[in-house]
This record gives sequence, structure tokens and C-alpha cells, in this order.
Amino acid sequence: MGGIWFDPEVLSDSLSETAGYKSGLALSIEAMCDHLSDTPYADLLRESETEIVRIRSEDYDDLFYKLLHRIGYTTVEFDGDVTGIGLFHKYKGTELEKTHEGVVELFVQTWPGIMQQTQETGGKSLDPEPFMRAAFEKYGHEGLAMAYERLLVLDRGIKLRPHSGQRYREWRNIEELESLFKGGSGDPEVGVFIDQRFINYLYANHGKIIEMHWRKFEELTAEYFQREGFNVELGPGTNDDGVDVRVWKEGQDKNIDAPHIIIQCKRQKHKVEKVVVKGLYADMLFQKAELGLIATTSELSPGAKQTLVTRGYSIEEVDNIGLQKWLETLQTPGTGIVRV
Repeated sequence: MGGIWFDPEVLSDSLSETAGYKSGLALSIEAMCDHLSDTPYADLLRESETEIVRIRSEDYDDLFYKLLHRIGYTTVEFDGDVTGIGLFHKYKGTELEKTHEGVVELFVQTWPGIMQQTQETGGKSLDPEPFMRAAFEKYGHEGLAMAYERLLVLDRGIKLRPHSGQRYREWRNIEELESLFKGGSGDPEVGVFIDQRFINYLYANHGKIIEMHWRKFEELTAEYFQREGFNVELGPGTNDDGVDVRVWKEGQDKNIDAPHIIIQCKRQKHKVEKVVVKGLYADMLFQKAELGLIATTSELSPGAKQTLVTRGYSIEEVDNIGLQKWLETLQTPGTGIVRV
């Protein structure tokens, strides 16, 4: 098997640059090793900082695909299949095997012409219509579905392989992953309050949510309600009188109407005490809000839950499990996360 030699520091720089280009997230050597800690690649990366290392080309690809998956760029780790071998095994021994073999033959026949046509016209993308039309005319809807599967395999391989310049989104900027934990970063490129790349990352690494910067947690909360169709106002982050996010129903005027929901965000490990519940209820009365919500990376303490029950406060809780459901709703294909 072919191997690649890397001078000191080159492997980690190459990996960070290529993964950052594809996913839009820039990672430090520490972050890469952290996400690969259960693989031999973490030790290899550390060694490569001071030593010349050699890695087989297929292992470099495997390392790259693991990293993309673990930072939330793919929902399933890419297996490197660019030839359709997975489809071959899928249909082998079934009544559709001959149909699949015929579709593959049509691909071999039509694809060179498609590539030549693109070159002659100076196009920037390939038009697969001749291949798909041929598959449909010869094998009907089953053939068309198989042709589409093959195109997905081809597209996935081109856009995920580390040696290809293609990617799923042309990012204007590369976000530093550290910004999720230390705060800062510019305006979201995809998203209103928090960048989609951070959402995708947290969906794949839910255990890291407790480590995210408190302001990013407020932004995540605001983003969820924004995408649910509400009018949302994110507080200033300091001197907000205990109200982090205000939410109005569609059609309400936030300059005139009282908020529908006011939200207190608690990114913390320990349970939320009843004093927070009482404080939020006082804010509800003052602002004439219909509902209160505590969004927390932990959960309410038994005393806080009892206070809600005995006093009948119109306050709800979204705990760590609820946040995971939020992230599942918010993760979006085509903006840095790819369904493969």
C-alpha cells in the first residue's frame, strides 16, 4: 500500500486545514487529539508534532473521515466508498441484481460523454440527465432510483475525500471551534443567533454542551425558538435582570405586547435551585409574560420542582435531555452536516 511521509507539524497542519476547508470548523491539535482519543491516530498526531511520521494513504483517509464525523460534519462515518461497492453488495443475490448490473453498465457508457460535454461547454458542474434518462427508459422507476443512488455515492465521494477540492458548502469564513467554548466569533454565516456549524458539532458531541460558553448557550436557546417561528429577542448577556431570552408569538409586536415567554438559561452542572424559579416567576409578573422557561444543561432540584407544583407557576423546564431533542431538530443537512 502507498504511504505518505510528513515532516514534523505537517500532518496536524494538513489535517486541520483540510478538515476546516470541508467542514468550516478550524480545530487545534489538542481538539483533534481529543476527538480521536479512542483511536491510534491521537498518539500519531502527537508524535508527528516532533517526529517525521509515515502513514498509509488509506489510513490517512480513515483518519480524515473519522474526524469529519466526530465534529458533526457527517451523521455517519464515511466508509470511503466512491465506486459503489456498497450498492453491489446491497443488490447481490436479490431479484434486482441484474437490473443493478444494467444500471452500472449504463453509467459506464454515458458518464464519459457527460464529462466531455461539460469540458466542451466550459461548465462548472456535470449534468447527469442522460444517465438518469437512460436508466429510466430501460428499467423504469427501479432503474431511476438505482441511478440516483449511484450519483449520491459519486457526489459523496467527491465532496468528502480529503484530496478533492469539492465541498458541500462554500464557506465565507472558517469558524474556530474554540469560539464555542470561549465565546466570541462573528455573525453566524448560517443561522440567526448561533452558527449552524456549532449546532451540528453539539449534536454529535452532546457531552460537550456543559463546556460551551454561557453566551453561546443563550444563543442556542434563542436560535431554537427563532426556527420554531417565534419572534425572539436575545438579551444583552449582562445586566439583563435575569431574563436571557424573550419570545413573542407570530403577529405580536415586541415593542408593544408583553412577551409570550421569558427564558432563563442555566448552563451549569449542579441542579437549578428554587430561588431561580421564584425569581423567574417574579419577572413573569413584572413583564406580564404568559409563560416562563428554564433551559438548563442540568435539571431542576427536587425543591425547585416542588415549588412549581405547590405554587402552580406557569414555568416549564427544558433539561439536558430536552436540549438533545432541540439539537436533533436544529441539525440541518447541507449546511455543514451531510447525511451519508
